[in-house]
Amino acid sequence: MILSTGIIKSAMIKRGFKHRRTEDQFTLRGEYARNVQYVYSKEYKVKGGVVIDLVYFAADMVNEELVIGLYRENTQIENGVYINNSRTIKLTDFNETSVNRMLDKLIPFKSDRFE
Repeated sequence: MILSTGIIKSAMIKRGFKHRRTEDQFTLRGEYARNVQYVYSKEYKVKGGVVIDLVYFAADMVNEELVIGLYRENTQIENGVYINNSRTIKLTDFNETSVNRMLDKLIPFKSDRFE
C-alpha cells in the first residue's frame, strides 16, 4: 500500500469529484462514518434543484477494510436523500482495479429525473 499513493485521488478525479480542504460542511455524522478520512464531492444541477454527491473513504481497522460510501442528496428539498450506501474492500485487496470496480458499482449514473 505504500506504493499506491494516488489510487483514490486519480479514481475520483477521473469521475469528476473534488477533494475539498475545507470539508467541515461535508462532514458526515453517524455510526458508520466516525472515522472519515477523505470526502470527495461533486455537484450538478437537475430539474428539481442541485444534487450533491459525497463519496467518503474510511478505514475499518477492526475488520481490516476500506469503507467507500456514497451519499447523494438534493439540497433543495426536505429529506432529499436519494442514495446512502457503502461498500468495503479488504485492505489486502486494495489496488487500482479493486477501487475502480467498487466505485463503478457504488456510483450509479445520475439522472435528471429525480423526484
